[in-house]
Amino acid sequence: MTRAFVAIVPVIDEETAIGDVVRGLHAAGACCVVVVDGGSRDDTQAIATTAGAIVLVESRRGYGRACRSGAQHALQSVAMGHVHDQIAFLDGDGSCDPADLPPLVDALDEADLALGVRERRLVEAGAMAWHARLGNQLVAAILSARSGRRVHDLAPSKALRRATLEQLHLDDDGYGWTTQLVARGLVEPTIRIREVPVGFGQRRGGKSKVSGSWKASLAAGRAMLGVAWRETARRPLLCVMAKAPGAKNAKTRLATSLGADRTARFWEACLADVADGAAEAARSVGAAPVVMLPDRRDAGAVLRIVGSEWTPIVQTRPGLAAALVDVFLAAFDRGADRAVALAGDSPGLPPSRIKDAVAVLDRAANGAVLGPTDDGGYHLVGLRWRPVPRWLPGPHRRLLRRRLERRLRRGFSDRRMGGSSAFDATRRDLVAAGWHVTIVEPWPDVDTVSDLRQLAEVLNRDGLDPRWGSRTREWLARNGSALDDGNR
Repeated sequence: MTRAFVAIVPVIDEETAIGDVVRGLHAAGACCVVVVDGGSRDDTQAIATTAGAIVLVESRRGYGRACRSGAQHALQSVAMGHVHDQIAFLDGDGSCDPADLPPLVDALDEADLALGVRERRLVEAGAMAWHARLGNQLVAAILSARSGRRVHDLAPSKALRRATLEQLHLDDDGYGWTTQLVARGLVEPTIRIREVPVGFGQRRGGKSKVSGSWKASLAAGRAMLGVAWRETARRPLLCVMAKAPGAKNAKTRLATSLGADRTARFWEACLADVADGAAEAARSVGAAPVVMLPDRRDAGAVLRIVGSEWTPIVQTRPGLAAALVDVFLAAFDRGADRAVALAGDSPGLPPSRIKDAVAVLDRAANGAVLGPTDDGGYHLVGLRWRPVPRWLPGPHRRLLRRRLERRLRRGFSDRRMGGSSAFDATRRDLVAAGWHVTIVEPWPDVDTVSDLRQLAEVLNRDGLDPRWGSRTREWLARNGSALDDGNR
């Protein structure tokens, strides 16, 4: 039985078709139908309301803007009265059959994103102009070639999980929105995609905003091609190493002085601050933000702290060295040729420091970057390697991946991860593995109450942007007396 889903329907002047579309969606299992009207001058809004839809008026024009507004409303459980775990999209001109959505939603049992594929046998004669079909095939071919994952269509019918929609952070306001959705899904290996055959018919009234005009068709085509190329470009990976706050993950020496609960709250503040600064840096340099977890069960707690724009990945083997190897392999799997990993307990680390580390890798084809801490460890490590195209045949990619993995294992060893020699040992190992290491400025590491006092001095230093480290500052201010007691 198909699970209930919310359907988002963008429209402009679709009074002929919208009533049947809304009723068909309810019959197909939609618990809610959100019609987003971009400025209709006919009776579209009234007919949709009568048919049982929630009508949103979106004054800002654009197909993507309408989809985004509808999705934002659907994700607000307070506004809708309940939580929607499956979100579907289709056009409101009658060209899409609402009965095609249940198979798409059912596909989400084993996928995160389900895409409709308009197979030729299911397309009504005259439903797609030749130039629309050609442009659609061209964009799909570009997405497939540049992502290394095959996609056959960019149909208006699609469904995805709530968590996936939040993860993708779609921001295109125009006709490139669907292309952006598909592209971002394709380049993220953790997103499972399934294609499902759907029908496509002639519109039931009104006038197409795209295929009905050569000028509009060309503009939409250019937008889609531009988005396809941009969204599948190689991006560096920016990773925060994180654990869920709690007694079992508390820093031992700090917890002895302050107590496990208070230390866990400090860790939570640190992680939130690091994620804020790293997210700002990721947006600035065009990096893909991920968070590395030791255990899949940590994902919910960590994502509530760092935010949904961070993609969680779980290390495959225990230990910090194994986690770092997995970070750089995750970057390789996403088509990247460089990545930076940050310690989740580097509170207040400014985005400028992270961007400086990325800039080092930009300048050095086989470079590495290390950011030391005062206790002989390091808060940041970045690597760059020879780029490998996503379209490279699977056996060749797997061979190059194994070579990189062997090199990474030489660079990171569990025997050298802890203690006051970790920084020096890692630097030597990375050099031995063939990387040219650059050292960037240090940042405090916190293991003791004395370290906390030093951190407070750094965060209050003149010239440090107060936007970064705000939660850690608040924690330090609230727990000042405990720091004094713990220091005695």
